[in-house]
Amino acid sequence: MVDDRVDITSLDDRDETDLPIELTWTFDGPFEGDEAAFAVIVDRTPPPPGRDLDSLLDDDPACDGPQGCPDGYLERNRVYVTTDTTILLDNVAEGTAAQEARGFHEVTIVLVDDQGRRVGELAESVRFRLPGRDR
Repeated sequence: MVDDRVDITSLDDRDETDLPIELTWTFDGPFEGDEAAFAVIVDRTPPPPGRDLDSLLDDDPACDGPQGCPDGYLERNRVYVTTDTTILLDNVAEGTAAQEARGFHEVTIVLVDDQGRRVGELAESVRFRLPGRDR
């Protein structure tokens, strides 16, 4: 069964938009089981279910050690955790390898538990371009 409880409402796929982006979505909730928050991930592939968000930066020496990534580090790398259904995106890097390969930036929303581990298969994504930057 497909989990389609999240629907991004502020952007359509392949929209052209300016920064900052007020990303909004609806959630046919409430949270169930271990679900505690949304992870909003920009220009990265989400971790598989059961893996934590720090695993997105496994190759980054700043995230080595038992404590994982320092506070604020995920956000600086365009990985945001929120319980709200809106977030302001003002940091979208130019020329990431993934973005260049696709020609678009991509934002994906998944559900995480209170430890930042992905819960379930839910994933809602939308691709977008920034005028004057992405061609």
